[in-house]
Amino acid sequence: MMTPDLLDELASELWRAEQSGGAVELPSSRFPGFSWDDARRVARAVDELRLAGGHRLIGYKLGWTSAVMREALGIDRPNWGTLWDHQQVDGVIDVSTLRHPKVEPELVYRAGRDLFGPDVDRETVLETADGWALGHEIVHPRFPDFGFTWLDNTADNSSSQAIVVGSFETIDGDPADVEIDFGSGHASRSGRGDAAMGSPAEAVAWLVRSLHGEGTGLRAGDIVFTGGLAKPFDLQPGDHYHLRAMGLDDVNFEVTAR
Repeated sequence: MMTPDLLDELASELWRAEQSGGAVELPSSRFPGFSWDDARRVARAVDELRLAGGHRLIGYKLGWTSAVMREALGIDRPNWGTLWDHQQVDGVIDVSTLRHPKVEPELVYRAGRDLFGPDVDRETVLETADGWALGHEIVHPRFPDFGFTWLDNTADNSSSQAIVVGSFETIDGDPADVEIDFGSGHASRSGRGDAAMGSPAEAVAWLVRSLHGEGTGLRAGDIVFTGGLAKPFDLQPGDHYHLRAMGLDDVNFEVTAR
């Protein structure tokens, strides 16, 4: 395992890179034997720096929830990162300091009550949802390129950079059946809710069970981005991006580079 000094050093580097758009050398290359536990310790240490900087935790994001993607890339399990108030944007995203941002289309859950424990299941999540929404997640790895491992990605808060969230609505049935239309103005892609672990509700349940292992869980009002439902687009200045689904409000934004 990493020593406390090395952990603090890496956490500080990742936090500075997140704020500046800079890059950090891959932890998996720097630290032989870099493990899941190491990656999660680093991620939690960066969270402490966010809290110390006055930022407020608003929820979580899941990564690698697609079994097809995990199998293709040889990844053992999904991961997660935290979401913060300063990451929310409304309508316009400035990418002038970002090297390689991408956007993913997702379904977003909002917790109607606290959820803790090792036994939370899909049905519990469906029963406790205070609505579902469409959401764009902008990912921007704090590494020189996309040649990182899933453990690097875990330490890096699952590459979370910014989010655009629609209004929360009640869904009849399971959000696994939601079909999305995701477009860049130049191309359009489709997806379904069941790409996220069979159901976004199961993805949230998995997250709650995983958080229990670290002594925490979801609070009422927390949101959860449940994982990408289609191949992401590279963000290009001047482009507009849309996300649509029957029964949910559209979510749109444009990209600038001031």
